Amino acid sequence: MGLPRPQDYVPPPLPRARDVLRTIRALATDIVPHLGRMAVRPVGAMPTTCTPEGLALIRRACAAALRRLGVAVEVRFPERVVGAGGLVLMWNQESHLDHLVLSSAIPRPFFSLYNNEIARFPFYGAQMRATGHVHVDRNDEAQWRPSIAAAAARVRAGECALVSPEGTRSWDGRLLPMKRGAFILAAAAGQPIVCVTVIGGHARLPRGSPVVRAGPLRVVFAEPIPNDGSEGDLAERVAATFETTKRQYAL
Repeated sequence: MGLPRPQDYVPPPLPRARDVLRTIRALATDIVPHLGRMAVRPVGAMPTTCTPEGLALIRRACAAALRRLGVAVEVRFPERVVGAGGLVLMWNQESHLDHLVLSSAIPRPFFSLYNNEIARFPFYGAQMRATGHVHVDRNDEAQWRPSIAAAAARVRAGECALVSPEGTRSWDGRLLPMKRGAFILAAAAGQPIVCVTVIGGHARLPRGSPVVRAGPLRVVFAEPIPNDGSEGDLAERVAATFETTKRQYAL
């Protein structure tokens, strides 16, 4: 059962013919061949954002796909992501484009926490699991608690983790309530949090639409939020950072 639409939901306008053609071209040039490589290569053999070399390859591929889609990505303040030391990146889910956008914008290697939807995706889920990312099944406490604990240990050891505190995308681009799992991870890691606010992703690819609309998209890295190892008001501070950043840097 998916996320219900809000009562005041207004469907997005129909895409233009040129957007349909761009999307078909990107699928044929970038997405389908990439899935094909996943299907024929041994599990774990694909590049991963967890390593500098893998991230460099993925950044170039994602940037090329976004250009073909007509999406112009502007990145603000990437220097706020320190080059070394444990860090938790939290982003607001805007659309399926986030997978391309974040991989092209985040300046240092990172591992992701991903949900059942990604885990079940043919080839992609198996490659994610085998290349250093962490599956979290929020419906199975016996699975998610040790997964989050292992992810927190990696952050304490100096790695960078990427997690969505919303857990999914909204129908209208508005921020959803914060899920506790991201903040259990952050508290256990005890390392700074950097909010990565994606602005314009919903306009480029609304939930439920298969077509990407060409146009601008902005990614803003916020100042690090100190983290003393307790959940406290972390969720409220992260949500406020997303909302403030979206207003301040609106397209």
